Amino acid sequence: MIPLFLHTKDRRIPRWLYVFLFVGMLWDLSWAQQNDRFQEFNREIATFSQHKDTTAVTEAFEKWNQWAIKQGIPKTDNDYLEFRLNHARYLLRFSKIAVDSALTRYHTIYDDAVSVSNYTMQTKTLGFMANAYRSKRELGKAFEYNQKEIAAAKLSGDNELVGRALITELDIAYNSLPSPMQPEDLNELIDKGNYVITLAEEHDLASVLSFGKLYLSKFYIKQDAFTEAEEILFSIADTEPLPVTFSKYEHLCEIAKETQDLDAYRSYTLAFKTKAYQTKRPFVALNAHNYLLDYSMRIKDEDSSRYYAQRLEHNLTEVDTTKYLDFLDISYASLANYYKGKDAQKELQYLSYSAEINRIISLHQKQAFSAILKYKSELAALESENTDLAKSNTTAKNRLLLVVGLLLLLGVVVVVVLKMYQRSRQRATDAVREKQHIEETVNRKNIELNNKQRIYLDTLKYMKADRNYVEFYTNEKRFVDRNVLSSLLGNLPPNFVQVHRSYVVNKNFIKTLTSSRVVLFPDIEVPVSRTYRTKLKEVL
Repeated sequence: MIPLFLHTKDRRIPRWLYVFLFVGMLWDLSWAQQNDRFQEFNREIATFSQHKDTTAVTEAFEKWNQWAIKQGIPKTDNDYLEFRLNHARYLLRFSKIAVDSALTRYHTIYDDAVSVSNYTMQTKTLGFMANAYRSKRELGKAFEYNQKEIAAAKLSGDNELVGRALITELDIAYNSLPSPMQPEDLNELIDKGNYVITLAEEHDLASVLSFGKLYLSKFYIKQDAFTEAEEILFSIADTEPLPVTFSKYEHLCEIAKETQDLDAYRSYTLAFKTKAYQTKRPFVALNAHNYLLDYSMRIKDEDSSRYYAQRLEHNLTEVDTTKYLDFLDISYASLANYYKGKDAQKELQYLSYSAEINRIISLHQKQAFSAILKYKSELAALESENTDLAKSNTTAKNRLLLVVGLLLLLGVVVVVVLKMYQRSRQRATDAVREKQHIEETVNRKNIELNNKQRIYLDTLKYMKADRNYVEFYTNEKRFVDRNVLSSLLGNLPPNFVQVHRSYVVNKNFIKTLTSSRVVLFPDIEVPVSRTYRTKLKEVL
């Protein structure tokens, strides 16, 4: 029989206290064993990942997930949240699940992290969500979740997480850059890049620092500020992790290509090739082969050009063509350039591929770049306006009649101002759209037909309408497309002028003009109708 009290020398201690202490020891032991088990799992996954054994990795995740369920580990447990997040990330990385399925898992994990105010896990999950939307080219959603990631990271108090979230913001902003783009469009991003670098230096965040430098160099390259970009890139040591060093030489290749420094271009392409092959990732090798093919063609090395063109074509069979759109566009354009004069069918094939990729990229970039960058400042301005309005309302409450009068007057003013603002905003939007359309038409270098053929505008002499078809004439050949002149004119630069209801000419090719004919070089006669003769004389 167990006594009600256990005795010590000086006092009697209640039995329940010993029972409580015993249960507490068992709980601590159970938690320690659980923690050890998760550490064991992490070591197992690391081993399989090191050997690139994707099947073993996915099987290990399933095995440990069943163990966690059997043990009844709460879904809000920090280690289990981390486990579930990595599980979803690996499944997506190895293409075992689609992006949308991964996002569903991320949302569930995020909700669980929110329920226990776990800001660290909220930050990590939001980061994966932002990157998932970025991979889908849904840049608006990517930006939205990245802003939540930054806010959660600041609440976590972890400067490393804050730095990584800011790097993601730079990445999304870079992928949202408009086209055509002015150098000043990048000034705010350059300021953000410098802020990230300062933050990383102050808190000794090595990985954040190197990626901050990479993105800052990319912004300078976009501005054609090559000297500043090179200075930053040279400050990155070759002892940095592989993802950093291959990106370093990738950017240096781009600078050498733009500046046409062939000696540097050769050195950087070879260094990039070595780093790219070490990654064993097809899309990195693809980009390295882009530069190697371009360099080989510049120095007219036919054997190397043929070799890297073949390697590039092989890479295109390995990569996911729903991702890396910028790399794919460059690859298709490079191959089209290589096959020019060698294989007309392949040249046309890759030109059409490049045109389709350009269309997709342009479609995604319709999410306004300026709206993303000015999101926070507009939000702050709105909050300031609300504060001022609240103060005005407090003052007005001193006298009821005055309040009523002011409210009525304010209501009228608000309606009027709102309507004026809406009209002004609409006019501004229309003006911006018109300006963008004019810039696009003036800067347009080619036109894509409905049959996917592409014609360079500097070679196009004139167009002739024939019922539901339009004929396009260049120096080399004639193209025919099912189209009408009226739908084409709005997308052509100003040097294309209509001279007849069935003819449009490129005034850059006009040789002479008579009362009824316009003669194009070398001796092509095109009829001019009375309706269009006066306008034609004005633009010549």
